[in-house]
Amino acid sequence: MIHLLGVNLPDKKLIGTALQYFYGIGESTALKLCQRLSISPTVKVAELSDVQITELTNILSNMTIESDLKRQVRDNIMHHRNIGNYTGKRHAMGLPVRGQRTRNNAQTAKRLNGRIINRRSYMTQTSPAADMWARLQQQKPLEQFIEKWSGRL
Repeated sequence: MIHLLGVNLPDKKLIGTALQYFYGIGESTALKLCQRLSISPTVKVAELSDVQITELTNILSNMTIESDLKRQVRDNIMHHRNIGNYTGKRHAMGLPVRGQRTRNNAQTAKRLNGRIINRRSYMTQTSPAADMWARLQQQKPLEQFIEKWSGRL
């Protein structure tokens, strides 16, 4: 078993399949890496030479994979939540983000969207506009009208 950049690659797997053990490397990226290193994707991990392993390590160390990629995704989600846009609000509520319907089939999104950031332990830093929007949602329609027009008179 080869240990590369914190990931154990099994000896009996094909290199094209074993590279997919890295978070952020799928089938197409694994095949491109094999072509770049001129390694056949049907070669098993145990059959790689030391030179090929060091070349593979050098290329993988320059890519954004594993914890760096997870951190980048988490930071992007946190950015959307902090600026208070629609995507960030959907992430915060644990609902589907990309326009899927929620009438019937939102159970998977509700289960998965809360995993990236723990919703209960995180307090967002909201902008003044978001604070005003939250206050307006809690007020009655007459109070909203009075507050809206009181600054303009």
